[in-house]
Amino acid sequence: MEPEPARRIAWIDCAAGAAGDMLLAALVDAGAGLDVVAEHVARLGVEPITLRRTEVERHGIGAVKVDVDTAPDPEHRTWKAVRLVLDAAGLPEPVATLAHDAFARLAEAEARVHRTTPDDVHFHEVGALDAIADVVGVATALHLLGVDAVHASPVALGSGTSRGSHGLVPIPAPATLEVLRAAGAPCFAGPSPREMCTPTGAALLAAAVTSWGPMPRMVPQAIGVGAGTRDLAEVANVVRVVVGDAV
Repeated sequence: MEPEPARRIAWIDCAAGAAGDMLLAALVDAGAGLDVVAEHVARLGVEPITLRRTEVERHGIGAVKVDVDTAPDPEHRTWKAVRLVLDAAGLPEPVATLAHDAFARLAEAEARVHRTTPDDVHFHEVGALDAIADVVGVATALHLLGVDAVHASPVALGSGTSRGSHGLVPIPAPATLEVLRAAGAPCFAGPSPREMCTPTGAALLAAAVTSWGPMPRMVPQAIGVGAGTRDLAEVANVVRVVVGDAV
């Protein structure tokens, strides 16, 4: 009898938080083809979106950075509008399912924060083209890597305040905190007094991760390091992904 193939798992190190572009960059660095990711993103039928890969360093650690270049996008899409964009894209079923799940969690969190219903939520930053591209890109990358289950460490959220479309908001952002609360994710402030986990990053983690904690028993096959835009003084601003076979 043929032995069953090893179960492919991924573990995400969120010690420096998480953002959609950082997660995407880490998965691309771990071996997900950026050309295929870009092809899936292009199916969204919106304004042209370009994905650019560069090699950078954060605290002496080599990392990949993926920039999502789009035209100016002033539109504040509703959850219904985002659903229509995703439904019309003809994405592979696992990709579409994860993307829908991530945005549904965001819509539910925003609705709870603003005391309204998910269908009445108008996404602001997370409804922009770059956020939609990040979500579809991460879902595609996990699919390309053949990952059966995703695990993650506790998530660093940051602290302080940040200026968003609604004005000055506390960090962690209310939607970020609500998404992770609903997912039962372990969180902590982390070493940097600024936003370390974005709503998009939180939603992707909440939708993809099946268990939280230290790296599970696995035989590593690929390691990816995805960099954020800032080069922080307190910590290497990276997300690490370890992809391997479960033991």
